[in-house]
Amino acid sequence: MATAAKAIDTDSIQRAVELADLNALRVALYQNSGDEEIGALPAAAQMSDGQKALLKERAVEWLADNAGPVDLPEPPEDELRRLMTMLSGEMTDVEFEARRDLPAFRAVPCAVEWEGEKPKIPEDFRIVVIGSGPAGIAAGVQCELLGLPYLLLDRQPEAGGTWTINRYPDVRVDTPSITYEYSFEKLYPWGEHFNRGEDVRTYLQHVSRKYGVMANSRFGHDVKGAVFDEGRNVWKLDVETPGGRQEIVANVVITACGTFANAQLPDIEGVHDFGGQIIHPSAWPEGLDLSGKRVAIIGNGSTGVQLLSAVAQKAGHVSVVQRTPQWISPREKYGAPIEPELAWLNENMPGYWNWSRYTATMPLFDIDRLQRVDREWQAQGGKVSKANDDLRAFLTNYIRQETGGREDLIEKLIPDYAPMSRRPVVDNGWYRALTRDNVELLTGSVARFTKSGFVMADGTERDFEVVIAATGFDVLKYLWPARYKGLEGKDLHDTWDAGDGPRAYLSMMVPQFPNLFMLYGPNSQPLTGGTGLPQWWLIWASYAAQCVMRMLKEDKRRVDVKPEAFERYNRELDAEAQNWLQMTPEGGIEKNYYVNREHRRLQVNAPWLSPDYHRMCTVVNWDDLELS
Repeated sequence: MATAAKAIDTDSIQRAVELADLNALRVALYQNSGDEEIGALPAAAQMSDGQKALLKERAVEWLADNAGPVDLPEPPEDELRRLMTMLSGEMTDVEFEARRDLPAFRAVPCAVEWEGEKPKIPEDFRIVVIGSGPAGIAAGVQCELLGLPYLLLDRQPEAGGTWTINRYPDVRVDTPSITYEYSFEKLYPWGEHFNRGEDVRTYLQHVSRKYGVMANSRFGHDVKGAVFDEGRNVWKLDVETPGGRQEIVANVVITACGTFANAQLPDIEGVHDFGGQIIHPSAWPEGLDLSGKRVAIIGNGSTGVQLLSAVAQKAGHVSVVQRTPQWISPREKYGAPIEPELAWLNENMPGYWNWSRYTATMPLFDIDRLQRVDREWQAQGGKVSKANDDLRAFLTNYIRQETGGREDLIEKLIPDYAPMSRRPVVDNGWYRALTRDNVELLTGSVARFTKSGFVMADGTERDFEVVIAATGFDVLKYLWPARYKGLEGKDLHDTWDAGDGPRAYLSMMVPQFPNLFMLYGPNSQPLTGGTGLPQWWLIWASYAAQCVMRMLKEDKRRVDVKPEAFERYNRELDAEAQNWLQMTPEGGIEKNYYVNREHRRLQVNAPWLSPDYHRMCTVVNWDDLELS
């Protein structure tokens, strides 16, 4: 390995170490060297200047002699847990199991494999995966790993899901790239700390090709509906293809359509009378030129915030319509390229990349403390809790700082609900863009469109050539617009509509719809952290795979969740949801898309602590299921 180190000089190694995450550096150096003095150092936040200098000095010395691209095997379980504890402190057994794959030492973390002899797969057996976004690709990789015959269908012309349809200016991930990736694709050479949509799309297509999913994918295939044939125990899918309508038969269907699949367009009086152009960001026209034009941006969620600066730099004038203020936060290195020296360290210090993945997720481990109401704290005059109020103060000060103290803006931008009760929005220069001479902030809702523009609820009228409707997606339309008919012709959407909205068991299964699994279904994304969303895609896929494996081993044709298990799970889910900020007045329950406001219940998220939900989704409770 010493030869590899000589390809870079000591000064460059020093720069790499200066850029390193000191927590990840400490554990990687200790894992490689066994240096007990390094192992005894505290977490970076508690290190003295002398201790930091010692760590960096030892790291430079070790790298100068040993640097090189070596894949470390996963340490034995007790050693792995000890290393994790060095970083994040003591943890329960459930927490350890949920987090042990975050460093991604195993070849395919979070996936399942056959135990014992693999059964013979019937010649006519086939799984159909619907959707070629991140979840669908994860399901395809799980099928590849098990050698299960499958076909992946997507209505778009290429793989990528939401990253294929969203091509608006400055679209990018709002979590660090190292956490928004599959843990089985090691050391992918990301270009930025928070990568752009085009790069994420390229990455997903690379993974799809590399792991064999692309070869089993059919694009331009739009699933219109599916009917379960009770006599044959198969799903018959009605699919619109480039060659016309087809019926495709599947023993098992895994839907990976995503929550952000159905654009929500403005349903406002006169919208069809508007003589200009209305654009939803998910249908951004190629080559759109906004130079010198009068533009309106309706919405200040993640998309509206991301694209404002880029639009304002081109347009003649921009009016931003804000119906509800958002808590918008900074992210360190957002928009910055990954430094060459840091990329070198990832590749040449064994274990550093692995532990960087772990430390990047660590701040989410106890994020639940920001989402709980502390009544004792409130009795002393606080708003929510000390942690949440401290965050509110930080974000309020950030608004003042970024707007240059503009009181006319500040009073309109501070929300009246608590931070962390809605989806966090990452700042992309949005506050600063509002201070530009060619940008104005309009508060309230649009009352009606006119031929030349629109009129706000307060009577303010503006003319525009282009309106960008950054109005998000209909997150309650799971699997929409396809219709699924299960046992006795039962329609899935009619079932949900007759009740209190979309529900599922573990977000994945619904009684009387056998052999049907949803990835990213109702109440799926945990409110708490500790396991990144890319890991959840594979965890959900592995749950479906465990059910399929048992069906094949026991020569069964059907797996369904028992109605009593479904009902019990959802009762417990509703009860647990009441403990969270999102369901309180302090959390702005009336303004929260996480909440089904018609039925006043948590709809998008799983209310469980992430390690507990991880256990539910990885250790199958076979008593809740019926195989027949």
